[in-house]
Amino acid sequence: MKKNLFIIIALMAMSLSYAQSIRVYHFDFKDGVEAEVGKIFKEFQDRERNSGYAILQRVGFLDGVTHRAVLTGNPSNWGFKEDPSDAEWDAFLRGIWMHQRSKAPGSHTGKSLAWKSGDREKNNLGKVWIMKVADSKKYLAAHTKFVKQTAEIIGDRSVGFGAITMGGKGATHYSVLYGDNLSDVELTLDKIRASKAFAEFIEDRGSVEIMNSYMVNTLMIID
Repeated sequence: MKKNLFIIIALMAMSLSYAQSIRVYHFDFKDGVEAEVGKIFKEFQDRERNSGYAILQRVGFLDGVTHRAVLTGNPSNWGFKEDPSDAEWDAFLRGIWMHQRSKAPGSHTGKSLAWKSGDREKNNLGKVWIMKVADSKKYLAAHTKFVKQTAEIIGDRSVGFGAITMGGKGATHYSVLYGDNLSDVELTLDKIRASKAFAEFIEDRGSVEIMNSYMVNTLMIID
């Protein structure tokens, strides 16, 4: 199933950008419950979908958040092919709630504006930037050019850019770069920042305020 997902993502990435709605739910789970949460998440989400996929990730360096669930899909064809029963929904929500330490901040919705696919099985740790972008079209054009220019540096890593449509506490967009581990991400960023393409990107993208950044580690992807 996971292999099929990577094929789908690779096909979408041929055009570098595509319309995909994203719903991000943040959680603050108690210590030692990750395996049980993963089991609950997989049992409920592992069913045929109309479009998109579900991701469970561990979160680091973000106060009050230990994990997040990312749901994606075509907004005109969202959700499961067969709706779960009320009892299934209730059991899923109870299972998730009982493992929470407190309500986590920062849940939001978004829209993917650009995605360059990579080897997500190998490179499953990402750095996420939450931003306030002055001109979305200008940034997207600069991002698209920049990703093509730095393709040799990025290699088999995934990189994406998108808009935040609800939530975000004033943030308008996000960006993400995946790597093999945190050191790999940092070293890749060092190479990118030393490139001529990065200097052009900074000049071309317009005004940007980085509001926050944090780490995500993918635990499972369910298509």
